[in-house]
Formats: sequence, C-alpha cells, structure tokens
Amino acid sequence: MSSSSSRKPYNLLRASERTRQGSRQSSDDRSKSAKKRLLADLVLAGVCFALVFAVFFWRPFSQPDPTRHPAVGKPADFVHVYSLDDLVNAGRAFASPVPQAISPLTLDTLRGHVTLVVFWGPWVPTSEEVVSHLADVLPMTTREDFRFVAIACPPPPDRNLPEDFLAWTQTAWQELRLPASCYVDLERTSQYRFLLLDYSEVAEAASLRPLPIPTIVLIDRSGIIRAVWMGWLAGYDGQLREMVDQLLGPAVRKAPGLTHDSQPPASSLE
Repeated sequence: MSSSSSRKPYNLLRASERTRQGSRQSSDDRSKSAKKRLLADLVLAGVCFALVFAVFFWRPFSQPDPTRHPAVGKPADFVHVYSLDDLVNAGRAFASPVPQAISPLTLDTLRGHVTLVVFWGPWVPTSEEVVSHLADVLPMTTREDFRFVAIACPPPPDRNLPEDFLAWTQTAWQELRLPASCYVDLERTSQYRFLLLDYSEVAEAASLRPLPIPTIVLIDRSGIIRAVWMGWLAGYDGQLREMVDQLLGPAVRKAPGLTHDSQPPASSLE
C-alpha cells in the first residue's frame, strides 16, 4: 500500500511536466506559425509594392521613347483636315464630299509654328479628357507660335456610326470649352496617311490597323515630326510640356519701339 501510494505523486509530477512541455511546444508551434504568416504577408506586400512601382513609375508596359516612333523625322504631310465650324455651317452630312470652297488645314499652314496634333473622338471619353488636360498645361493662349490641332476622328468602320457625326462632335467640343478650333478627319485621310508613315511600302487601307485614340504628334517649326505618343498614360503631360517648351524656346517680347534696355534689330547693325 505504501509503495503504491508513493508512486502516485511521482506519476502526477511526470504527467504535469509532460503537460507543461506539450503546452510550451504548442506555444512555440503557434509562434513559428505566426512568424511564417507574417513573413508571407511581408513578401506579398513587397510584391504588390513592386508591381505598383513598375506600373506607375517604371511603366514596363508603356510605349517606348516617343522620339523613336517610325514617323519621327519624317514630314508631317499627313495633315489634311477640315474645320468643324466650316463643315457644320455648310450643312454637310457625314457621307457627303467636302465642298471645294472649304479649304483644308495642311502642313503648309502649320509651318513656322510648333504644332501639337491630337487625334481624338467623341466616341472615346478618355480622349476628350486628354484634349481638355493638354489644353490646361500647354501654352495655347500665351504663344502665338504654338498651334494646338485637335482632329476629331469618326469611329472605325466596324462600329456603328451616329446619324450625324458632325453634330455629335460639335456638341462634345462645345462642352470642352477650349480656346482652339476643332478639325475633322472627315474622310479618314489624315489617319490613313499617318499610319502609312509606319510602313516602308504603300499598303491598302483595309490592311492597316486602326489608329489608337488618342494619338498625339509633336511637329516642329519646319514641319518635321519630333515625337509620337500612342494612347495615354500618367506622366505623358510632363513629357509633352517639356518637349514643347524646348522646341518653342524663350518667348520673344515685341515692343513698340526701342528703349534704353532694348537691343537694336540685327539689320540695323553695321
């Protein structure tokens, strides 16, 4: 009896010790599991941050350098558009040929100006936002040697065309309230000519891919294409403004006469 009773406390102590060890092991396991979950969360957060950084700063999926587009360095003779106001006032339907009395805007008209051409369309809401934003950041009203040419493009042939494209475009343009005229690529001539600049040989219009809307083309004073942006991403406005300012150079202040601070014209120097 005595030996049996003496073993009970010993067994109880060993059982208690095993229980404490199991509790400590379980606690350690839970701690390790929590650390693994924390590490996994940190890795996932790092991957997400890297993706955000890549998209908004590095932009691996964006267009390459806009100065390396195939059209850069070529004459901007693709411009052949008509004033929206002239077409609306003439009462022309979309399918009707343009009257000969209405003169198109061409490259000859743009020479001597730094020109930004924006292909847009009222059927692409993003392009309307781009046109409006560019009007806010570019010197549309402060530089006489800068031209902003917004070219409204009809939808591609595989999309339903509204009954009156000109009226639709006029309404959309008036809502933008911009200090510039709107032009219309009524017969898709400018789009076709611009797309051909990407080809070494003449191609059929049906074989050309549709022009992305918006497409933005920067032209220098001599009529040469200097940069092309296909589509739109955040940060393009900074590139555009910087390149436009470089091409424009410092503004030349016109004075009614010479003052003691002004320099005489070069022709007056002997």
